[in-house]
Amino acid sequence: MRPLTFSDDKGNEQKWLPGGPRPAPDAIRDFMDQRRDDGSTSVRIEDEENEEALVLLFDEGAVCRVKGTQNPRTEYRLVTNDSGYRNQIAHFVRGGFSALDLYGPWLPDTAALARARLEVEFDGSVLRRTHPRDLRRRLEVLTRVDGREPVTAGEVTHLGFDNGNGDTVNAWLAADGRALVVTFDRTSALNPLDDAGEHAAALYDGVPADLLALVRDAPETDTTLNVPHPDGGTLVAATGVFHFSGPCAMADGLVTRLQEAGLGIEDTGVGRLLEGFLVMTDFTPAAVAEAAEWWSAEDVARGFAATPATPASGQEQSVTAPLDQETVDRFCRIWADSGYNDRWDVHYVLFDGCTLEETSEDRDELLGLIRTLGLVHVDTPPGASDGEVWVRTDPRIDSELGNWA
Repeated sequence: MRPLTFSDDKGNEQKWLPGGPRPAPDAIRDFMDQRRDDGSTSVRIEDEENEEALVLLFDEGAVCRVKGTQNPRTEYRLVTNDSGYRNQIAHFVRGGFSALDLYGPWLPDTAALARARLEVEFDGSVLRRTHPRDLRRRLEVLTRVDGREPVTAGEVTHLGFDNGNGDTVNAWLAADGRALVVTFDRTSALNPLDDAGEHAAALYDGVPADLLALVRDAPETDTTLNVPHPDGGTLVAATGVFHFSGPCAMADGLVTRLQEAGLGIEDTGVGRLLEGFLVMTDFTPAAVAEAAEWWSAEDVARGFAATPATPASGQEQSVTAPLDQETVDRFCRIWADSGYNDRWDVHYVLFDGCTLEETSEDRDELLGLIRTLGLVHVDTPPGASDGEVWVRTDPRIDSELGNWA
């Protein structure tokens, strides 16, 4: 233990010495709670002897750890609630700067912190937690409600609708479960018509090449608008770009643009144009007609009636096909031993945190089972270990997992 100094952004300060009547974490938490009640936006816990500090940034929803006084090393981490602050305090008191290594990730600057905040915000969004199977079904309905038919070329189906003001949602869905969703909100600060060229193309940075090809030099339709690409040809105009190569994610270029411009996810138009239809517990003609004033009740009813009960193409239509019980049991056993469902029940996550060397033959067997069962195996999210396997949930498997949990 070593002496610590607590201070806030209003000049209040308190010393703590080893051997005092109260443990350091308790004293710090009391100081923090009092300072927050008084309107302080930050509290600094400093170990002057070792030139280390932990700064609690309440308005930012973050903490900053500091090492050194000359050219100090500063790193940041998002914190989602009060218990997160209290945990960071306890770790810092126990072992200082280095004791926080395992409780990251730690980010190098405030720009990286802002980017991480956007990604965390999106991770809790309606689109992120919507199963692609349900997304496809609802987009098919909305496409027909808007008076259009899904257009399939090869193994890719294009769906899209307009809100009557020129704002659009478009999706390209491949038979293997990969997909690209693009929103275009004319009122957004991201509108490429006001800044066509490099910025329009930059929004798509990070989209896998096979999905990006779907919006390069694409035929213009009633719901798509092409803008020039700086390398030649055209690109579908967008204010929001979301891909399903793995778990649904914003394009890296979109995250960068939002961060640089100080904008939020609402500026993509995805909430206003799409998520209202995804959040509906009962996706019915009455609910859609109430939410979308630009469509008549007759148009809505006609669109629902014209949409088949299952998708016309793609692996997602196989969710009712019977499965070999022995193969299902083996998949479920591997799930029970080394897997779980992500928090939205959109994916089975297997061999979480494992390397390829650690999984070896078991992983090879799992991949074979996935192919045999016709499940949708997706790319792992950034930061995942190379042995992890992510698979979209399937009702046929879900009905069995209760026996294995």
